Amino acid sequence: MINVDEAYRIILENISTLPIQEVNIKGAVGLCLAEDAVSDIDMPPFDKSSMDGYAVIAEDTLSASGQPVELGVIEGVAAGQMPQKKVERGQATKIMTGAALPQGADAVIKVEDTEPMQGPKVRLLKGMKKGENVCPRGEDFQAGQVVLKRATTLRPQEIGILAMIGMGKVKVYSSPKVGIISTGDELVEVGRKPTGGQIRDSNSHCLAAQVSLTRAEVECFGTARDDRKSLIHMIKKGLRKDLLLLTGGVSMGEYDLVVGVLKELGVNLFFEKVAMKPGKPIVFGKYYKTAVFALPGNPVATYVSCELFVRPAIRKMMGFTQLSRTIVKAQLETPLRSRGERREFRPTWLRLEDGRLSASPVEWHGSADLLGTTRANSLLIVPEGVESYSAGQEVEVMLTGEL
Repeated sequence: MINVDEAYRIILENISTLPIQEVNIKGAVGLCLAEDAVSDIDMPPFDKSSMDGYAVIAEDTLSASGQPVELGVIEGVAAGQMPQKKVERGQATKIMTGAALPQGADAVIKVEDTEPMQGPKVRLLKGMKKGENVCPRGEDFQAGQVVLKRATTLRPQEIGILAMIGMGKVKVYSSPKVGIISTGDELVEVGRKPTGGQIRDSNSHCLAAQVSLTRAEVECFGTARDDRKSLIHMIKKGLRKDLLLLTGGVSMGEYDLVVGVLKELGVNLFFEKVAMKPGKPIVFGKYYKTAVFALPGNPVATYVSCELFVRPAIRKMMGFTQLSRTIVKAQLETPLRSRGERREFRPTWLRLEDGRLSASPVEWHGSADLLGTTRANSLLIVPEGVESYSAGQEVEVMLTGEL
């Protein structure tokens, strides 16, 4: 049995980044940029107004007596239009937010700081400084500038930047194709009501949802029975994917056949147990280029194993450099006890209040209690050898959801 850190290292050493593909930016959110994005224009591409108001020469607005200044209005310019007239001394151009600044003007006075007059005139009620309410050309970025670096996560704002610089298509790292297989004679489909010793298959649905959040492509193959023939048939299909996830059938029971079948099919196994709680019988291997994970059957053990190991593996395949969930330090609100023999990941509610992070382990009945995790947004990490924490102690917490 190996520790969590060693398992993590082995997994990532045996995961390769997938090839690059070109996609339309409409479908690129959540993917990893595989090239530097270089702008073909200055942004803004011209000096522009940041306010509705009047484009003026700042020096014209400074009255020696402190009285309002009156200027002649020579034209109006809306966003998308180009000014036709140069602003001379004693003149102003009515201008809308985002419109190009006319030649000669060097400031914009807000419409709220003016009064309309009869005829093409405006009264200015305050003085202006040169450059006030003006966004100069190239203030945000310039033509030829790298605006997004390779390996950037494409969030909505990055998609907007790509659109700004004319990159309607962009190179990204491919998303892995992931297959999921549940195992166990006791499992029935969601639409069936369990009878006798049966339970519904929740693990494949939970895993599929976790994997989908990474932008990987998921296919659930269904449930393999606890017999060698059924397992071989379904695992062979799964080994055509970039990554295969199995859940259940990896303990030491008479019907836990997954490890033996994987070996029989030629999967090279790197480890079969990890010193962690929940979960211990976690298997990782490779079949040519296909990564294979066989996870415990208890729902929370499956969920935690996916967060700790499967998610980072998928993110490495997709070209990301930040692979693991964020870990923060927080103050424990209630005492906590642990057996201490394995690293424990306890479902926890993490909150930010008055600038301080506080962690409260949720009520939880063990690795079969998936409902307990719905009350959590994080996993409190209890290191090996630690048997208790007192309220008020600082602890490490892995974020799995929003605060």
